[in-house]
Amino acid sequence: MDWPQTLTLLGGLAALLFGLFHQFDKRFEQVDKRFEQVDKRIDDLRADTTSRLDRIERLLERLLKPELSR
Repeated sequence: MDWPQTLTLLGGLAALLFGLFHQFDKRFEQVDKRFEQVDKRIDDLRADTTSRLDRIERLLERLLKPELSR
């Protein structure tokens, strides 16, 4: 096999590998975006739960606090 054939073969192999990895790269981008969405939803749920727990804690403190007027 001489150099022009070798270069053609290597170029074809490079194009094939690029095509395969490009598809995987696009897939990983989609998966990464989905993970970002899930992370955002988890953070939103955490914040919501924390604020609810804070409200419950304040209500319990008011209910359990001995009244000063007695």
